[in-house]
Formats: sequence, structure tokens, C-alpha cells
Amino acid sequence: MGAYSTATAATSQGPAPTGEARDTMADSAAPHRARRPAPLPAHRPSRRSDIVDAAIRLFARKGFVDASVADVAEEADVVATAVYYHFSGKEELLSAAVHKVFDSISDVVAAVRGDDVPADEATLDAVIDAVWDWIDAHPDEATLFYLQLPGATRQITTLRQEFEELHVQRAIGYLPRAEPRSRDSATRRGIEQLATRTLVDLLIAVHTMRLADGPLSREPSAKLRTAVRELSHRLVAVS
Repeated sequence: MGAYSTATAATSQGPAPTGEARDTMADSAAPHRARRPAPLPAHRPSRRSDIVDAAIRLFARKGFVDASVADVAEEADVVATAVYYHFSGKEELLSAAVHKVFDSISDVVAAVRGDDVPADEATLDAVIDAVWDWIDAHPDEATLFYLQLPGATRQITTLRQEFEELHVQRAIGYLPRAEPRSRDSATRRGIEQLATRTLVDLLIAVHTMRLADGPLSREPSAKLRTAVRELSHRLVAVS
């Protein structure tokens, strides 16, 4: 009788639900359970860019010597091992930060000096303005380039010299075309090199002095920019 009663009760309740049905029943029975999001990759590509950006900020504010990998990791909101996943150490991290700043400046100049734009005084003014505006909009990048890089490491010093030399050679395009004259080609090249190197040195010096609490930091920006333009015109005209 007991066995019959048990079998009858089971039959009256219907067949046991399948696995899929059980899952559906479980979901409907517990609607309050939130589905867990898929785990993010441990080292997604964007992390490298985040770390480089954090390094730019830290190296600009604290300097290469005083900023540690742990500081950069904290600034980037990652663990230190994530930094070492992308970079072998602080020097490689600095190199990546410097290259990003160099590329950013070069892109600004290239955008103004398009292939079809004549290299004249108007273009020179446009380049001066573009770099000036970039510095105002990117204070950390500018501080790293103009204030922190000199003497940071031997490799970085070499990179900065190569970067400046590249822009010295590009600045030759702003010089007026040579006219027939008694000067030989060697003298002409010497004058061009002197004029363009002085021009680049002038622009670097002005930006260095107007950053942070530099001696030109309190000068009106518009007035200072006009003076730089005028002096730049005189330098290219000397050649």
C-alpha cells in the first residue's frame, strides 16, 4: 500500500523536468540573481596606452628619478605587474612616453605644413601658433619635453637631440630661396644651418621659460607670441 501510494503520487505530479526545463524553472524562480559579466582580459591593449599616459603625467610632475614604477601603476589604476607586463622597466617606460610626445608634436607640425602648403613666413607663423596652442592644451607633455628630458638619461638625451636636429633640417624650408650671389655653396649652407638652428633654439628657449614658474610665465601670451613671430621672421631673413 505504501509503495502504491508513492507511485501514484509521483504519477500525479507528472514526469520529472528535463535539464533545460530545470534551468528555465530556476531562472524564473530566482529573477533577482544578476548574471555575472564576462571577465575582462587581464592585459587588454588599452592598458598599455593608459600606462604611457600615466607615465607622461608622473615624469612631468615628479621627474624621471623621483617617479617610481609603483607611482605610475597607481596613477594608471593598475597593479605594478601590469606595468611590467608591457615594459621591462622605468627606462623603457620613459622611452615610450617620450616617443608619444615627440610623435604628437610632429603630427601638429605636419598638419600645418602639409605637402601643398608653401614654406613661407605665413606657414612659419602657423607652425608657431600650432605648437604654442598644443603646449597650452598639453601642459604635462610640454613639461616633460621642455623641462624634464634634458639630462634624464643618456638615451633620452640622444633622442631629444635627434628630434631637434630633424626640426632644424625641416626649418630650412622656411628660408627664402637662394638667389645668384657671390657666396659659394658651403657658405650658404653654413648660414642656413646657423639661421635654422638659432630659430629652433629660440622657440625651445621661449617655451621652456614660459612653462611652470619660468621667467616668461607671467608675460601676456599674445604679446609674447607676436614678439616670437617677429624675431623668427628676422632670423629666416638673415640667410
